[in-house]
Amino acid sequence: MKALDLIQLIQYTIDVKNIDIKITSKQSIYLELAEKIESLIKLGVYKENEKLPSCRKLGVQLGVSPNTIERVYSLLEERGVIYTLPKKGIFVKGSQSKYTFQTEIINTLKHFKENNVTKEELEEYINIVYKEGEKDDCDK
Repeated sequence: MKALDLIQLIQYTIDVKNIDIKITSKQSIYLELAEKIESLIKLGVYKENEKLPSCRKLGVQLGVSPNTIERVYSLLEERGVIYTLPKKGIFVKGSQSKYTFQTEIINTLKHFKENNVTKEELEEYINIVYKEGEKDDCDK
């Protein structure tokens, strides 16, 4: 993995509450979106019972049809990741375990290592993210 890819991944995790997802693979858009949103949930970006954006809002934000987002949410509901309350919205299902979060981090780190990203480079990027986070916290 190139340093630029790592920076983009970090930026992706910083901007997640706005769900700034870039469509990059050759698989179906709805499958890629479902994987990325599920990953955000597993990483704990979206907490248990937290409301997700509406199909229309997320579709506009990502530049895809609301029907595509409906497919994404249907798939995630089938997988047991989210649930729908009629006329209320779509919510994250509970019991996202710490184990899942740790597994996701370990798999990501292994991916970086396999792509020749050094420990020092990772530490540098982690420091960048945490410094940006502190800066954001001070702005509030």
